[in-house]
Amino acid sequence: RISRTVDKLEASGWYWGPLTGKEAVQALRDREAGTFLVRDSEDSAHLFSVSVKTPLGATSVRIKYTQEGNFKLDSGVKNRCCPEFDCVIKLLDYYMRESSSEKVTKHFWKEPVGRRKIPLILSRPLVRKVPDLQHLCRRVINAHTPDRLVWKLPLPGRLKNFVMDYPFSF
Repeated sequence: RISRTVDKLEASGWYWGPLTGKEAVQALRDREAGTFLVRDSEDSAHLFSVSVKTPLGATSVRIKYTQEGNFKLDSGVKNRCCPEFDCVIKLLDYYMRESSSEKVTKHFWKEPVGRRKIPLILSRPLVRKVPDLQHLCRRVINAHTPDRLVWKLPLPGRLKNFVMDYPFSF
């Protein structure tokens, strides 16, 4: 699962790899609130972190890899129930969908100093490199075709598999 997740992240164009927290803050400094990036975690107990621009500035949260082989945001609270996914991109897709609905206040970042809650809003990834044309095409197909209908498109099976290997529009 981890290698497939890394492959998908690298194909996305918005995985930044070995970037420090300070460098992430710098990259997000002049961006709109809700802009985010995924990077390697500086904490050796975690694989990835997501850094996001909030109305108060940029912040980061680690992405935890569970014993069951899933990914979830590390809430810092031992038994807190956070949704888990078999892929980091599915995790981010979930929070992006939640952010675009009326449920925006359902999830919060907890500010380390002052313990103030900040609504968790993920709206758009910060692209590091332009993805290749094939990847851009499959994102467009995914944006305009429900998953179950991809198989009915007049495309060779190999291309359908390619489209479904990254079933996201971002």
